[in-house]
Amino acid sequence: MRRSLILVGVVLLASTGCDGDEEPDPGSDAGDEAPVDAGMTSRPPPGPSADGWESDWVEGSAGASCDADEADLADLAHLTFGDSTIYVGFRQASGNNQNPIVARFDGGTRIWCVEHETQGPDGRAEAITWDGGDHAYVVYSVVGGGTDLEGHGGWLSSYAPGAISGGGPKVSVVGRVSVEDGSLDAATFIVSVLSSGRVNTHAPAGAVTVLEDGSVEFAGDSAHKPIDADGRSSMDCTDYPFSSRYRFSADLSELVCADCTNCTSQRPCE
Repeated sequence: MRRSLILVGVVLLASTGCDGDEEPDPGSDAGDEAPVDAGMTSRPPPGPSADGWESDWVEGSAGASCDADEADLADLAHLTFGDSTIYVGFRQASGNNQNPIVARFDGGTRIWCVEHETQGPDGRAEAITWDGGDHAYVVYSVVGGGTDLEGHGGWLSSYAPGAISGGGPKVSVVGRVSVEDGSLDAATFIVSVLSSGRVNTHAPAGAVTVLEDGSVEFAGDSAHKPIDADGRSSMDCTDYPFSSRYRFSADLSELVCADCTNCTSQRPCE
């Protein structure tokens, strides 16, 4: 397990995706044509971070229980402001199923602990970004659709939006969580898309960065072509790696821009 603590920014580390994911050669995938302009060759660093925002990430997350004492949550990604600490991780719900958990403790007392999805797909909360204010941003991973992470009004509000079909690969979710009661106020999915129109792996590469203008920047690593700004098709790409960044409005409802290494985007970031 790798743990990363970021005070201003986001760690941009490579991720290989889940075992069993389809990862065809982008240059030979049926129906795809490599663009002439391959776009970025390396993911740029995030923009300037807003003052006061801190981040923590545990790659792959860490397990705990909502019944646990605060001392038992030390391995989870967490941030402290004043006497309040928010922890994010997962509960082992069954032999092969995890549920993401987010918990707040004030001065050692549990204020709340919630599971943001309790359905069959494996879900984990991996990273948190917070400034001590009313909302924290949490990065999740989930391996299928039909969970309570869907339907929260984000840019992509479901695992398989529109005509894209589902499956079981791991994808990323960025959520905005109320610090008062732990409710998930908003959430957007970030996926990759095979030429068949099926979802493929798009794993988080760290916590989000809140930029000076209030927008929220996510970095991920895509096992196949990442979804484009229209939310309906993949970017045009040539070859791996696919290291992406997506920038959202503060409420996660709108995509500001998106781009990816070795790809061209309909709405690249400046």
